[in-house]
Amino acid sequence: MWSKYVGVALMTLLIAVSNSYRAETQSPDSFRKNPDLATRVIKNVALEGKFSNLLTRLSLDYDIPLGVEISSDEQLSNHYRVELSEGTVADLMSQIVSQNGRYDWIIENGVVNIFPRDKYRDAFLAELLTVRIGRFAVDKNSDCLKLQNDLVNAPEIKAVIDAHGMQTGINFSGAYIPQLGQQFSLKVSDTTLKALLNRIIRESPLARTWIISTDNSSRTLSLGVTSRQLERSQ
Repeated sequence: MWSKYVGVALMTLLIAVSNSYRAETQSPDSFRKNPDLATRVIKNVALEGKFSNLLTRLSLDYDIPLGVEISSDEQLSNHYRVELSEGTVADLMSQIVSQNGRYDWIIENGVVNIFPRDKYRDAFLAELLTVRIGRFAVDKNSDCLKLQNDLVNAPEIKAVIDAHGMQTGINFSGAYIPQLGQQFSLKVSDTTLKALLNRIIRESPLARTWIISTDNSSRTLSLGVTSRQLERSQ
């Protein structure tokens, strides 16, 4: 009889350990791949506005490399607010996605990526971000407008855009064209569009945000890269 109870106890313990392991390995926190960025302390944040505008300001004002894929049903009327007297980048991201269950976040190769959960993703964007680009180069003294044009006209990217009957829109306004950095240059081969975008905003001294979205009513793709405007040239 005693051995029977011991056996039941051991089995219960094994199940508990197994469930604990699965919970830990499948926890969202286990996917935060850059603890240095996730735990960076941020102070005095008080921002509100539409999703892409708020994230761009957050990225530029607090020097957070941030890539954003917009949900297929993100509404222009959606309004977000983030307030944090002191906390971490992870605290900020959790606060943002808690306001909209369509999104999640992850840190990949030193860049925060905010993206729609699977059932809210735009199928075209999901495909486009995984397209592999054979070769791509960013020359010194390039600006964000040139980068955007070069990206959407890369043969592999343009082929997918054309295949879906999409057109491209220029995501730029204002008198100042944001720069990537006078000395910044990059040459890559055999990489996905998403990995390339992440690498650019991670390594550029000025670029900090990329945002990709579609307007299905006009069949228009928007791909924007924004950067900090500094008084001193980089």
